[in-house]
Amino acid sequence: MPNVRPVELRPVTAADVPEVIALVSQTLREFGLEFGKGSPTDANLYQLPKSYHDDGGEFFVAREGGVLLGTAGVVRTGPQVFELRKMYLAPASRGKGVGKQLLEACVRFCREQGARQVTLDTTEAMVQAIAFYERNGFVRDDSKIRGARCSRGYRLDL
Repeated sequence: MPNVRPVELRPVTAADVPEVIALVSQTLREFGLEFGKGSPTDANLYQLPKSYHDDGGEFFVAREGGVLLGTAGVVRTGPQVFELRKMYLAPASRGKGVGKQLLEACVRFCREQGARQVTLDTTEAMVQAIAFYERNGFVRDDSKIRGARCSRGYRLDL
């Protein structure tokens, strides 16, 4: 495993929103996708943290030296079910343990809320992300696909 560097991991604040949107937009562009198209959840980022709190969830940011390294959030989508959303990492922070720390924060939050399952959907083009999810216990379940731009669904039973 690569060296895991501890980062500042905390709930998002309204002050983080412009950088969060920029990171999500940049990452989507890497995969030929456009922010605001194919996923109504993109618009929720403008209202962080309220939009995630309103759905019983939380949204986390990872920072180091004031630089945004990554994002990840979870929202309640059913009884004891949460959906992992907007897990994106800046290119320089990929493969360095930042994603693992974000995922652990999200799963811990879900468990604290009594969740029995965490779901997500993604696109086949995000090969590294898919491998990451599978290494961390997610199993493919295409019934969990919710976004129009997504082609794969996953679940993690807690």
